[in-house]
Amino acid sequence: MYTEEQRRQHVHDLQTFLRRIQREGAHPSPLSPDGIFGPETEKAVREFQQQHGLRPTGKADADIWNLIYDHYVPLAISDTLPTPVQFFPPEVGATMAPGEKGCPVIVLQSMLNTMAVHFSGVRRLPLSGTYDEETELAVREAQVYFQLDPTGVTDRATWDALAALHNAYHYRAPLSWTIANK
Repeated sequence: MYTEEQRRQHVHDLQTFLRRIQREGAHPSPLSPDGIFGPETEKAVREFQQQHGLRPTGKADADIWNLIYDHYVPLAISDTLPTPVQFFPPEVGATMAPGEKGCPVIVLQSMLNTMAVHFSGVRRLPLSGTYDEETELAVREAQVYFQLDPTGVTDRATWDALAALHNAYHYRAPLSWTIANK
């Protein structure tokens, strides 16, 4: 049985989705989620429908709900902080070197690409997962910036320096979801 509490929660979720979409569009007065499908919510649904070339009924049937949700999800994902890079092979003296393949190499290439965006002289790499010559050269370039021995081999010191830089560039304050009461 669908309870009133469940209905209010679903309306609140819909309002939250619409509010985030409105904020992305610099709406002058974004919707304040309260769990009540009143005139403001109906107006927000109608505006969303108009913006997407749909008949502006102000009703949120399953198709409209799904369309609103589909527009909300990428925005919510963009508000989420990336997971900090921390792992490195736990063995003492472990390294990653040319010829290796796999997910850790993709993470390394991603961190090198973060560095390339902010520092000239560090090349961008395709995320191939293969520690190839391009990756080795990019590691050498990064090691020069970090004042490490430019071996082209990723040791713990190189990884930690890249991870710290990557984490620092990707850390940002999350979008405030505080909603002022009217």
